[in-house]
This record gives sequence, structure tokens and C-alpha cells, in this order.
Amino acid sequence: MQKNWKEKNIDLALLITRIGDFFKAKDFHAIKGEIPTGYQILAEDSPYFKIDGYVSVTVEGTSNDFAVKFDLCTKEKNGGISSSMFLESMLIGGYFILKRLKSDEAWLKLEKEFWICAENAVVQLSNSAKDSG
Repeated sequence: MQKNWKEKNIDLALLITRIGDFFKAKDFHAIKGEIPTGYQILAEDSPYFKIDGYVSVTVEGTSNDFAVKFDLCTKEKNGGISSSMFLESMLIGGYFILKRLKSDEAWLKLEKEFWICAENAVVQLSNSAKDSG
């Protein structure tokens, strides 16, 4: 999911730091860095959010026109989803399906909390770019 903001004059380095603090508070193992178009955080292994994969957050643009993108990255398994789910249910009695459903539920909860954090950070950091320069 991606959200865009305009005319907020945000110091994007401060914003990515706030986002990094969000992941630290949730006990994720996170790596923050610069990319050619902005900033990125990769986070995984939270004891509170058992998701199948890792989280990628990118912040791209300028202080007055930027986007925050929040994605779940997973490793694709061989075979399609339908055949995989069918096979799993036949062999394991639904264990993997239940695990996948719990991961989806954790992802939705994380996504909701993340966007609340991002919105609050944008409000709090409004006009921060001119203060940092």
C-alpha cells in the first residue's frame, strides 16, 4: 500500500527515523538505509507480529511531495496458491493454512498500526525540513 503527501515540508530523514523507531518498538529486526530515490527500511522477526516474510518500507520524493510505500515481501513457493493450499490441507490437515491465516491477520494488524504511526509522524514533523537545513 502507498500513501502520498504534498506540501508538508517534511525532513524525510527524520521521517524514516520515526518509522524505524516504530519497528524497534515492535521488536523487529530492522535495517534502515538510503536508496537512490530516498530511504528504505527492511524489517522482520517480531515476536509480536508473526508474519510470513518481511516488511519493506520506502520513502521517496521531496520534502513537499513524497510517498510512503508499505509492503509485505514473501518468498514464493513452487506451485500455485490453489494447488499448494489443496496439497497442504490434504497432507497436514490444514496446519499450514491456519499458519498462513494467522500471518495474514498479523499483517493486517501491523499495517493498521503502521499507518497510524506514519500519519502521526507526518503531522508532528510538518515544516521540519526548513529547520534541518
